[in-house]
Amino acid sequence: MKKLMMLSFWGAILLLSVAPLPAQNSVDVIGGPQPSNTAGCAVNPQCIPAIWSTTSNAGTDISTAITANFVFDTNGGALPTDFPAATKGQICLADTRDLTGTTLFAQIAANCQTAQGVALLLIRDSAATAPSAIPVFVISGANGDFLRNTVKFNATTGVSYYPVRINVAVNVPPSNPTAQHNCPNGQAAAAYVGPGTPNYTPNESLCLPAGAGQAVEPSMTVDSQGNIYVESIRGVPGGLDLWRWYKTADGGPNADGTLPFKYEGQPDCGMFVTPFCSSSGFAPGGGDGDVAVNAPDPSNANIPNLAVVSLSAAEVTGSKATNRADTFSTPNPATAAVPFDDRMWLDGLNDPSHVYMEYHDFGTTSQIFVQRSSDGGETYSGALGVVIDAATEPSVGPPSGNIAGQIKVDNSSCSSHGNLYQIFVGPDNPVDNANNSAAYFNAAYVGVATGVSVTSPTLTFTDYKIFSCGAGSTCPSKAGLGNLFPGLAVDNFGYVYATWSDNTDVYYSFSNNLGKRWSPAIKVTQNSSQAGKSNVYPWIAADGNGHVAIAWYGADQAGNSNTVPAATTHWNVFVAESVNGHAISPVFVVSQATDHSNHTGQISTGGLLGTSDRSLADFFQIAMDPNHLVNIAYADNHAGPAVSYFTRQKKATAGISNKGKCAGTSHEAGGNGHVNGKHGGQGQFNFNYDDSDQTTGSASYTDSGSGVNFLATQVTAAIFDQVAHTVTLTGTGTDNGRSVAFTIVAADSSLAPPGLFTITLDDGYSNTGSLLDGSITVY
Repeated sequence: MKKLMMLSFWGAILLLSVAPLPAQNSVDVIGGPQPSNTAGCAVNPQCIPAIWSTTSNAGTDISTAITANFVFDTNGGALPTDFPAATKGQICLADTRDLTGTTLFAQIAANCQTAQGVALLLIRDSAATAPSAIPVFVISGANGDFLRNTVKFNATTGVSYYPVRINVAVNVPPSNPTAQHNCPNGQAAAAYVGPGTPNYTPNESLCLPAGAGQAVEPSMTVDSQGNIYVESIRGVPGGLDLWRWYKTADGGPNADGTLPFKYEGQPDCGMFVTPFCSSSGFAPGGGDGDVAVNAPDPSNANIPNLAVVSLSAAEVTGSKATNRADTFSTPNPATAAVPFDDRMWLDGLNDPSHVYMEYHDFGTTSQIFVQRSSDGGETYSGALGVVIDAATEPSVGPPSGNIAGQIKVDNSSCSSHGNLYQIFVGPDNPVDNANNSAAYFNAAYVGVATGVSVTSPTLTFTDYKIFSCGAGSTCPSKAGLGNLFPGLAVDNFGYVYATWSDNTDVYYSFSNNLGKRWSPAIKVTQNSSQAGKSNVYPWIAADGNGHVAIAWYGADQAGNSNTVPAATTHWNVFVAESVNGHAISPVFVVSQATDHSNHTGQISTGGLLGTSDRSLADFFQIAMDPNHLVNIAYADNHAGPAVSYFTRQKKATAGISNKGKCAGTSHEAGGNGHVNGKHGGQGQFNFNYDDSDQTTGSASYTDSGSGVNFLATQVTAAIFDQVAHTVTLTGTGTDNGRSVAFTIVAADSSLAPPGLFTITLDDGYSNTGSLLDGSITVY
């Protein structure tokens, strides 16, 4: 499993861009075809934006323009022999999409220099660090295709048909159409604000220093006061970037609904000079990151604590802010008790200071560790536990292992308050595990810790299976369930919700008894515009009583995200929302949140060992605010390097409930189907009962062979047998218009297949039988 667990971290390393604040250079084509993409050009209204790699050219950007032909290398420039003799005195052009293995960008630059090239243009949709003696610039895949396919080059010599000029950067203050604060001069990508969609505000890019190069894997949280925090990674050792919207200080929403975020810099130092960074000599993190909030602190002007973690090469750094992200504590570079770890997630308890952190062993055990902080995220020494229990370890331990999703705390006012839930996917059984293949990550699990005390140093988890594609299966998509990452949410009444993707469909399941039993999974993409297409990276949020939202990247084409056509596949962010998320048959409404395609090409779910596009990294997050609005932060590279964007729901969905019974105390039952009729033919039934919000019930039954046509008018009582998994409903109704009293007894199909249905009417009719079709569910 070590190989699989390494994907997230090492992939992040190759995404990085760090060091001094660089410049937004540009490339002109001299005397030939002109590019149509002009975003970010300050010298010529028609040019190609280029990001200087700040570690190239001895750490100094060019002071005079470079004019020469480019020489294109069709192999990506990985070998010293790739650049031909004609490279001497010319500009090297290499496309990282042509690489077939792991290659350091510095090696490509060195190979160009050996061939006596004067500069390197590197085609890549994310920034690059390339320590080298010659200047290196990154241009987007779209602009690289323009040079390759429109400007063109001689197939024999590789020399372009027209010269190009790399211009000296011109620092121009960035446009700021949404009134964002503290945005530095020189941006990694030009500011963008879209038109919005019927349900979501205009999509806005979050301002980012050009030195960052990129802002991917955005994490998000919203505190109980409605303040929004978005964090993203640059890659090790580039650190994190963070933005905040605090209405009192930053201003209210703009007229179009966009928000004037404040850029808060880098909570884990990054390249900013601080005593810690100066003494350590590096930025402690940027490989992965996450944020979490606590409840308002009465001892600190009722300001909620904000915890941040960042992944370095072998450890997790932690810090906190007690002033809404304006300043952070000096990062603790060793918050994890187990060294050499990967992919940590956070969630805060709704008190002033307790935060839970999950992380994966980066070594050989594939164990998932959970620690608790009692000081708001500076240290995590309050408790330690392991998620993979002894019974589950043979299925999800070595050799295949597992992929861990987020950890969630039950912050409800119910007796389940403080429960911990940790989702992960892995093989269904030890036989599937022996395949040592991510394609056999065919089951989803949850680790549950109940009765958690913040004073206890021990956290004890028991694992339950949420869903399985079936033993021996690689799931209908043949891609397994490790499509980065499974998601988890807990609503305000203690109901737990899970989501995951098989690379084609986004799945959903819920638990109304604190994670022990889960509903049959449904496909939220089914019967939607995304049915039959590629859908990956689901994330989930919940509040109210059954209010659930799931967001994901959805393509406009079918196929595996790793192999869909790179030039013609367009992606958008979609959201499925439900206000009855733990009903027997929850209803989801799917809408599009992006007002433009945020990515063109493939999306890798294989990390570093994958061969497709990883420019958006591995996930994005959503969060709900106190007004029940869905807030979304996602990665976008439609106009250059991948940076973080934000959009939010324009108005809350109707029907959200803020009252009802707690999970574990409510009951639900429902079903429909056929049984044998009493005198031949078939009897058809349909019933539903739910007391989780307000007591509701319905039932109908017809047996044409017996002349019965029953419709309930009132369900007066419901008795649930948790041992036999049956429900008994009594009440009144009509049979062919005549008043009758009824009793219905139904047995759960999944626990007692195929299910049993019995009906008795006080007009003398009764019938019982096993289901011929349909199903019955009893919770």
